Amino acid sequence: MLGLKRGTVKLIPHQKQWRDEFIKEKNLLHSIISEHIEVEHVGSTAVPELLAKPIIDIAIGLTPESQSEQIKKILVENGYEDRGDDGSGGHLFVKGSENIRTHHLHIIEKDSELWKNYISFCDYLKSHKPAREEYNLLKRDLEKKYANNREAYTISKADFIKKILKNL
Repeated sequence: MLGLKRGTVKLIPHQKQWRDEFIKEKNLLHSIISEHIEVEHVGSTAVPELLAKPIIDIAIGLTPESQSEQIKKILVENGYEDRGDDGSGGHLFVKGSENIRTHHLHIIEKDSELWKNYISFCDYLKSHKPAREEYNLLKRDLEKKYANNREAYTISKADFIKKILKNL
C-alpha cells in the first residue's frame, strides 16, 4: 500500500516494497535532475520494523552549484506539487493526487544541519531497536489522538526526535 489522504494519519507496518518505490523514484530524480544532487530515503518508510504513514519521504541534498530554481521547475514538470518552505529550512514537494499523497520530497542544502539530522535520525533508528520500539509506541498513541490532524501529529513527535538528535 502506498499513499494516504492529505491531512490524515494512518500508520501501517513497514512494507518491503517501500524501498523499491524509493529506488524507482530515486532513479527518476537522477534522470530528470542530472547533477549536483544526492538523493536519500528518509522518514519512517526508510526504517525496517517502524510503523509509518505509507508516504515515501525523500531528501534531495543540493550542492552550492545546484540550480535550485531550475530543479524546482523540473520537479513541477514531472508531477510534483511545489508546497514551498517546509518550516524546517527545506523546501517541500508532494506527489500524488490532492486526496492521496504518495511521496514527500524535501529539498535541502547538502551537508547542512537539517540534512545531517534527516540521515542521522534514520540511521540511529535502524540500529537501535529500543529507540525504534519507543518511537513506535509514541507514534501509535499520536495516531489515535490525531488521526485527522497530521500537523498536530508531526509537531507532537518533535520532542522525541530532538531527544535522539541531541544524543548523536
